[in-house]
Amino acid sequence: MAEWSKAPDSSSGLRKRAWVQIPLLTFF
Repeated sequence: MAEWSKAPDSSSGLRKRAWVQIPLLTFF
């Protein structure tokens, strides 16, 4: 979850993080 806090302010960066984090949270 530490990486989520380090997500860049740019919307594109946040979106990319979401696409990676959301599936991980769903599976785990």
